[in-house]
Amino acid sequence: MCISATAARAFKYVLQGILLSSEGEKLNSMSLMLYMFPIAVIALLPVTIVMKPNVMSVILSLARQHRYMWILLLVTKHTSRLILQVTKK
Repeated sequence: MCISATAARAFKYVLQGILLSSEGEKLNSMSLMLYMFPIAVIALLPVTIVMKPNVMSVILSLARQHRYMWILLLVTKHTSRLILQVTKK
């Protein structure tokens, strides 16, 4: 499982690098996030709900506590690919 997860993550990083630097159809970071987000939600939401049944209440309470979270997400639009990779870890 660990090796397959590492291989899948490496594949994702290589694919993102190609999409962000391709001369034919160059995407910016926010466009790439727009395409990757629904796939990630579909893949991770069922697993999260099964493993952590109270996750939705925790997320909503954190969103109420950290009101500036949406501003930080907007700042992501103006950052480079390197910063996005560093903040994921």
